[in-house]
Amino acid sequence: MPKEHYSQYSPFDEVNDDGTKLLGSGITTSLPLKSRFLHLWPWLSHGMLMSMTLAFLALWARAPSMDDRTRPHLPVAAPANEAIESIGIVKFNGGFDSPSIYRGSPSPELDAAWDNISLNARPVRMTLEQLLRTGEKPSPALVRYPDEYGGGYMATIEVIHQLHCLDMLRKASHGDTYHDDWIMHESPEKHRTHLDHCIDMLRQFTMCGSDVTMITHDWVEGRTEPFADFNVPHQCRNFEKILNWVDEHRVHSKLVRLDDNVDLPSPP
Repeated sequence: MPKEHYSQYSPFDEVNDDGTKLLGSGITTSLPLKSRFLHLWPWLSHGMLMSMTLAFLALWARAPSMDDRTRPHLPVAAPANEAIESIGIVKFNGGFDSPSIYRGSPSPELDAAWDNISLNARPVRMTLEQLLRTGEKPSPALVRYPDEYGGGYMATIEVIHQLHCLDMLRKASHGDTYHDDWIMHESPEKHRTHLDHCIDMLRQFTMCGSDVTMITHDWVEGRTEPFADFNVPHQCRNFEKILNWVDEHRVHSKLVRLDDNVDLPSPP
């Protein structure tokens, strides 16, 4: 038969006072506990230092730096962030008499151009996870879609609201031309409140963005005061891509009040 080879631990036969141990027929000598600790201390301290360093680096990487908190290109968490695309530096069309499809006397063509970018809220949906990432908390007052329509929370995109406000001011600047459009939905008092809301929202947005693009001024024949040149370059995003994202994610669902919805005591 082939010889079997195996190892087996044996109990200590004897322990001497000086720490020398007899194991089976062999003799092994172990260092005293204090000596073993001193021998391993450099390795233990090195491991502790490495662990503390790695923990610090992990916390540092997760914490927002001052640059991160001040850099304007970092957007607030929103599902539509995936549609953000820079188109680089764009020179604005800022001349007083420069032609634009968005300016001029009221006409069906002008209204169609504004309706294309601002008409209707174009609601989209947010999942619970997306809602929480924006910093919002679930509330029974929040509008939700029924499960049979995909569920989720109703949301709209801020830029479309801002353009809606601009269109409101455009129409108001033309006197009674659009009077019949808003009188069907609002009283004169409510319409004035709506306009004031839009003015202040655009004021907050302008101050929030605080565009510091430099505007030069020229001497112009026939004028005694310098004339500002608003045809200056600005860093721009691709609005069409954002609008396409909204239309692709738009929810065409009838809004219904769910059984567990509650009313806020006043508008937010």
